Amino acid sequence: MAVTFLPRWQFDVFLAAVVVGGLTVVRAFFPRWDGEIYLVRAPALLAFLLLSATLALGPLSRLWAPAKRLVFNRRHLGVTTWALACTHAGMVMHYGLGWHVRGLLEAAPEERAFGIPYPVLGVVALAILSAMALTSWDYFLHALGPVGWKRLHMAVYGAYGLVVLHVLTRLSSEKGPLSARAAIAFFGVVGAVAALHVAAALRERAADRAVVPPHATRVLLGRFSHLREGEAMPISLGAERIAICRMGGTLYGVSNVCPHQNGPLGEGRIRDGYLECPWHGYQFDPRTGQSPPGFPDSVPAYRLITEGDLTYLERPG
Repeated sequence: MAVTFLPRWQFDVFLAAVVVGGLTVVRAFFPRWDGEIYLVRAPALLAFLLLSATLALGPLSRLWAPAKRLVFNRRHLGVTTWALACTHAGMVMHYGLGWHVRGLLEAAPEERAFGIPYPVLGVVALAILSAMALTSWDYFLHALGPVGWKRLHMAVYGAYGLVVLHVLTRLSSEKGPLSARAAIAFFGVVGAVAALHVAAALRERAADRAVVPPHATRVLLGRFSHLREGEAMPISLGAERIAICRMGGTLYGVSNVCPHQNGPLGEGRIRDGYLECPWHGYQFDPRTGQSPPGFPDSVPAYRLITEGDLTYLERPG
């Protein structure tokens, strides 16, 4: 199935509607919260849900193709999450601590995780999210390099772990049916994120089990009669991954790894004669692996031979 990505402005309108609608729903679900409690907790709740969604999009897109429409604008989702987290932190400092930083270190024994006060866990998580949000622009991608940039942004998993501890420690100090329901919902969200990652990893692992003779000059890739015009798909040859696409009725193969942020080219589509990465729209000519004129990026291209309904990869002898 070909995937049509949402233009950035449409995604931003959609995201704004989600935030406004989410704040409204929180107000309706928790009518007993006074104004100060609502201003503190509502942005925190939305930030947690959006951060969970951000982490879930990657594995979800590998299990369910329509999710790729949202992966393309994932950075906007991350920056919005950071803005909501900053709002929560500001409300806590204003209403809860009166801007006294020392109050971050004051917590009862039941409000500590491994001896660390739960507000400190939140501060460290926010610091990680801030580093990611402030370096989410292409300037920093080029300054840090794709590998360095990717390593920095993989710290989102550390931030998520700290957020989980932060929320869990806070919930454990509260009593009552509402807190019990909140804990169940919280574990449900965290469990869903974890389950998606496990399911995607198992699927990827199964694909990576293919054994390919290391010195083979011709490797059978399989049948691709189901691959429609303009579509692409990733395949695995052991540790090597190739993006197979159909353009002009012909099959082409390039490396599945986009040099921009290691995005999966095989999950993209053909547009204007180029294979477009689903993450950020970088394009490569499937015949040569070159970017459009004026861009220096490129990916390795492979020679494919189709005989009957079988397609082979041919390596230099």
